[in-house]
Amino acid sequence: MKKIFKFLFMMLLVTSCGGSDSEELTMEIDPSNPDELSRAIVIQGNVVTGTPPASSTSSNAPNVSNNQSAARITNDNVLALPFSYSSTTTNGYGGCYVQVNGASTYWDIPSTGSTQSSGQIILPVGIPATVLDGNFTIVYCIYDSNGLVSNVLSTNVTIAPPKTCPGFESGSDGLTIFEYDLGSNSGDVTISYDTYSVPDRIDVLYNDVWVDGTGSSLGSGQFPPQLNCNNATVSDGFVGERGTFTVNHNPANGSKLKIYVSGCIGSSTAWDIQVSCPQ
Repeated sequence: MKKIFKFLFMMLLVTSCGGSDSEELTMEIDPSNPDELSRAIVIQGNVVTGTPPASSTSSNAPNVSNNQSAARITNDNVLALPFSYSSTTTNGYGGCYVQVNGASTYWDIPSTGSTQSSGQIILPVGIPATVLDGNFTIVYCIYDSNGLVSNVLSTNVTIAPPKTCPGFESGSDGLTIFEYDLGSNSGDVTISYDTYSVPDRIDVLYNDVWVDGTGSSLGSGQFPPQLNCNNATVSDGFVGERGTFTVNHNPANGSKLKIYVSGCIGSSTAWDIQVSCPQ
């Protein structure tokens, strides 16, 4: 079974005294400004000035695929970008290059584990609360242990405000994260889903704590598995069915509902979700 590599990181809470530092921490960031956005978002890696090395022309260069072409997220959250990689040689996985398209810097994220020749990567990108609504493109590729560089993937990212109830979502493969503001009325929130015949996984978080889903509980800061449709099983939380979750909303505890949908990769899956809130 292919090993899954995950770059996990902790979002640091920064406090400071003094004018300039405080102003920088609260400055609103326009996502259409690549350099400002690059300084604001959180990616665990080495920041390098310039552009990443170009894709290698060698037939032995690794390949990356099965990524999301588009993603939508609310600020003050972590965007997770899954993709697969493979290599025709035993050079394996050496690391990842990541860049906000158009920026004058990029991240080099060296591998800290096994250099297996194929697998999956989940790239987490922290989007601070200071980033305004808007759009940007993030590009990424990998290199093997000999420095050969893969083809380049890209994801168009939309940063949008939380949705309000009632709401309807639909999507396909990859990891989709969306957030609802449940409002000030207490009562039950109903999340109805249909993952159709090709299996997908759903996880529900209330005020950033996992409360329900089609699979086992996620710990703090964890992402659900991203699996090829041929390997996605019920034991992993991937189901092809209709169902409903109910969450009791108490506004005194907060009003954030977050839903992760993991569409299995490689078989044109589809899913629908409807959210209804207390009136």
